[in-house]
Amino acid sequence: MRKFNIIVGVIAFCFSSTALSEKSYKELVSDVLNSTVKIVSYHDKGRASGSGVIMDDSGLILTNYHVIHNSVNLKVWLYQNREKRYYSARVLSIDPTADLALIDIDPNEDDYFTVADFEYDTDVVHAGVEVIAVGHPLGLPWSVTKGVVNSINRPSFITPYISLIQHDAVIQQGSSGGPLFNIAGNLIGINTYVLAPRERGVAVYSGMGYAVQSNDVFHSTLNMIENGTSENFRPAMRVSINSLNEDVAKTLREENKDVEIYIPDTLGLIVTGVEKDDYAYLQGLRNYDVIVALDGFPVNNLYEMSAYIKNNKEPHTEIYLMVLRDREFFILNYMLSSLDVPLEFYDREDRPPR
Repeated sequence: MRKFNIIVGVIAFCFSSTALSEKSYKELVSDVLNSTVKIVSYHDKGRASGSGVIMDDSGLILTNYHVIHNSVNLKVWLYQNREKRYYSARVLSIDPTADLALIDIDPNEDDYFTVADFEYDTDVVHAGVEVIAVGHPLGLPWSVTKGVVNSINRPSFITPYISLIQHDAVIQQGSSGGPLFNIAGNLIGINTYVLAPRERGVAVYSGMGYAVQSNDVFHSTLNMIENGTSENFRPAMRVSINSLNEDVAKTLREENKDVEIYIPDTLGLIVTGVEKDDYAYLQGLRNYDVIVALDGFPVNNLYEMSAYIKNNKEPHTEIYLMVLRDREFFILNYMLSSLDVPLEFYDREDRPPR
């Protein structure tokens, strides 16, 4: 925690959009390699390797939380002296909700750090943009792969309040926590998992990777630096909801064909899985309620809902929901809670492959 007071200004400087310089592609690759680190985490069940990215010139490193989960000893290698030495590292702060963590090392006098420039302008990140991933897939150190963004604003595997970039630069286990750069060499995401369907019980690589999107990385990193904690700073509704469309409505009707339920032919968010005494139940929501507006703003899908709440609301503040129930509209005053993910989530066997 000792560095938090002195690096806030430095990290804020790094979080700036930089124009494409006149550097050659070879120089760009050199920069992204030098800003990427190798991390080995030792724990009770053995060891696991991952990647990280250098965030300031004192040795602050950003990685995935699952890379350092349950770690009892951390080692870090820098690209510049990867054959000579490793560094002991310590965890400074964690944000399991976004699967992010900050760690640091004590550098030697002759060390230098290539700090990643952060691209906070999300408007320049869209489908078709070329990207570069750096990491250590399957233990192959400092591998550089190239692809394009397939989609943005994918909901996280943990919560829809965190957004992911889907891309096809090759990543695998060992790439976790590594940087995703745009072609200007600016950091646009942190690689966190790969889509790998199973065939006969064996994971099959599908070619699509996912990275925590830059706006969520920015928000999470600043909070970890300024507060040293990830708890209770994100608002959440704490309810199970899905984007309502024709396919979802058909599925719900088939699942409930023996029960009379009303599912309207409309867009919005449909509430499911609410049980008596749940947080959402106590706030007034019921199964198959359809939320069509937040504070008077129409919502058609999960992304619109999560974007509005996380960009405009704080935990424990009130929001006004327009709800359609049994063919009638009404306004429901709903108190937002805070978003928290128990660390035990990362011990589950059904998490997506890393």
